[in-house]
Amino acid sequence: MKKYIYLLMLVLINSINAQTKPTDYFSFYKGGEKYLKPIKYVMFDSGNNDNSKIQDKQVTYFQIKKERFKFDIKNNIVDTCSVDILKKISLENPSELENDAIVFYKNKKKEVESKNKVKLLYPPKGYNSFFKIYIFEKIKSNKIIKYEVDWEYSDF
Repeated sequence: MKKYIYLLMLVLINSINAQTKPTDYFSFYKGGEKYLKPIKYVMFDSGNNDNSKIQDKQVTYFQIKKERFKFDIKNNIVDTCSVDILKKISLENPSELENDAIVFYKNKKKEVESKNKVKLLYPPKGYNSFFKIYIFEKIKSNKIIKYEVDWEYSDF
């Protein structure tokens, strides 16, 4: 009986760890400790003049208020959800994402510097590598599409 309990615990732990991908983590320097990226949710409104969606063969670009996001069908996940999911999450203002990333970086940098007793430089990749971002696009009155995207460009 103990064998089954240990086996069940092992399977459970592996399934929990299997939910994250290497791209869900960031590091301040090569070979450094990895930290889980915070998740941010953004709504894409096709009726807004500040928003545009450009579809190439396997890549879709979302331009939302001077921020550019890239969805690549090879690397990213797409999912269809009910509108009810919007009640459970908080949507971010895309124009505030850059400021949120700067604040997040500064707080995390202080934490890492005090813990590891090292001095870190500014981020080499830019602030857009610190968040995992999902874009929601409403397709019907009760359905939305959730795109996992890469934050490609910000108007720094």
